[in-house]
Amino acid sequence: MSCLSAHFFARVQAAPFYQSLHEEAVALLPAGQGQRWLDLGCGPGLLSRLAHRHGYCVTGVDADPAMVRMAQRLVRRVGPTGLEFRVGRLGDPDRSVGRADVVSAASLLAVMPDRSQAVRDLTALLRPGGTLLLIEPSALMSPQSVRQYLAGQPRMPDAWVLRLWASTRKPARLVQASDLSAPGFVLTRHALLGGLVNAWLLREIAPASGSAEAAI
Repeated sequence: MSCLSAHFFARVQAAPFYQSLHEEAVALLPAGQGQRWLDLGCGPGLLSRLAHRHGYCVTGVDADPAMVRMAQRLVRRVGPTGLEFRVGRLGDPDRSVGRADVVSAASLLAVMPDRSQAVRDLTALLRPGGTLLLIEPSALMSPQSVRQYLAGQPRMPDAWVLRLWASTRKPARLVQASDLSAPGFVLTRHALLGGLVNAWLLREIAPASGSAEAAI
């Protein structure tokens, strides 16, 4: 992508509703005390910054150098430590990032050609007992549902971002529970933004507890 795309996505991530739903997703994890958080497909870095604010030492990784530069630029404005960004791809991240207590990916799994492999790659980056956080639009994310949602809300700043998100979402790319099977992990779903977005948590369970369960 170009620098123009990076600026556009930074603008999207600045929308108050977009920030709020990602804050809610991060709050599903316990507050950190310096534990490691790895954010794959970080884009301009919103989720990485929120995770850092939540008490984690965060590394954001994106395949697009322009996105990484934008994320670094936004971080320099506030100057936090314990937050870095690198260029890398899922399945072949910089080995120096190591493993993490939390791994996240927002709006990434929907564009992966092999979701089962993507989930395996993501969970492989977790330390024992770790948690994978995935954020994806739900089946309700459509222009009609967004109109209904906005009709019941006070005037929403940057509502155009939500309308654009709904109009560009491809139903064929819907991420479902069946895409997220991972042996040894329990899956839970949390509805965000009035159900328009799902936050999925895959938490590793002890082998003695048997096969993975799904609470959805």
